[in-house]
Amino acid sequence: MPAADATSGFDAFFAREIAPWIAEKEVERRAVFRRTVWRAAPIIGTGLVAFAVSAQAIEGEDMRGFALFASVAIMVAGAAMFGSVLLWGRKFAEELSAKIFGHFGYAYSPDVPADFLEPFNRCHLLPGYSRKSLEDHVRGEAGGVPFELAEAFLERKVRRDKRDEYDLVFRGIVARYRFPKRFSGRTVLRADQGLLNALGHSGVSGERVRLEDPRFEKLFEVFSSDQVEARYLLTPAFMERMTALAETTAAPLQAAFEGGELLIAIDGRRGYFAQPSPWRDLGRGDHIRAFVEDIELIGDIAATLKLDTQTAV
Repeated sequence: MPAADATSGFDAFFAREIAPWIAEKEVERRAVFRRTVWRAAPIIGTGLVAFAVSAQAIEGEDMRGFALFASVAIMVAGAAMFGSVLLWGRKFAEELSAKIFGHFGYAYSPDVPADFLEPFNRCHLLPGYSRKSLEDHVRGEAGGVPFELAEAFLERKVRRDKRDEYDLVFRGIVARYRFPKRFSGRTVLRADQGLLNALGHSGVSGERVRLEDPRFEKLFEVFSSDQVEARYLLTPAFMERMTALAETTAAPLQAAFEGGELLIAIDGRRGYFAQPSPWRDLGRGDHIRAFVEDIELIGDIAATLKLDTQTAV
C-alpha cells in the first residue's frame, strides 16, 4: 500500500483492528499488574517492617548494619518482581509496532543487525561513542524506494570525579535509502560546524567540495573522493531538496553517498516510534498519533528528496 494511502486510511484501520486489540490488551495489562502487586506487596512490606525494626531494636552496630542490608535486599527483591510488567510491556510494544508498520507496508523487528552502523561509521556520520543501543529495525519501500533504518542511542564514556560516566552523543534515526544514480566514490555531507570544519575534516576522507548554493553551504560541509562525481550527485535541485529536508526535520542531519545508497543520520535527541507505558492505560491515544507522524517521516525523506526519480535528481 502506498504510504499516502496508508496514512489517509490509518484512522479506519486503527478503529477496525488496533483499537479493539488494545482494549483486550488493556484488560490483560491490568491483570498482570494486579497479579504482580499481590505477589510483590507482601515481600516489600516485610522488608519495610524488617528495616524499621532493625533500625530501632538492634543495638549492635554490625548486626544492625547487616539486618538493614538484608531488609533492603528483601525490598529490592520484591520490587524486581515488577519486571514482569516491563517484560509484558516490551512484548506488547513489539506486537503493536509490527501491526502499525505492517499497515504501511513495512517490515518491523525489535532486533537490529549487529553491523548496521558500519557504513555510518565509515563515513563518520556519527560521533565517537563507547557504547550503543539499537532498536526498531524497519525496512521496506517508501514510494518505491527501498530503505532500511533503525534507532540508535550512542554514549561516550567520560571520566568525572574519579569515576566513569556516560554522555549522550547521539539519539535518533540512522537510515539507508537506495539512490537512483550510479556512483563509485564516497561523498559525505557533514553538518556545518564552522571553525571545527575549517580546522580539519574531523576524520572524513576526501577533499572539500565547494558548491554554489549558499543555503546548502550554510548547513553542510561536503567532502568527496571525487569532485566531479560529487557535483554529479549534488545537483542544484537536489541541494535544494536536501536543504528543505534539513529544515523540516528540525534536528541535526548528516548524510553520505556510499555503495549505491544515501545514508542519513538524524540526531533528534529523542526516541522515535514511541510506545505506550505499561504503567498507564493503553487506551490513551496520544502516543499512536506521534508514532504515525514518525513513520510518515520515512516516506517524507524519499518524497522530499525525490529518490524515486531516475534522472535529474
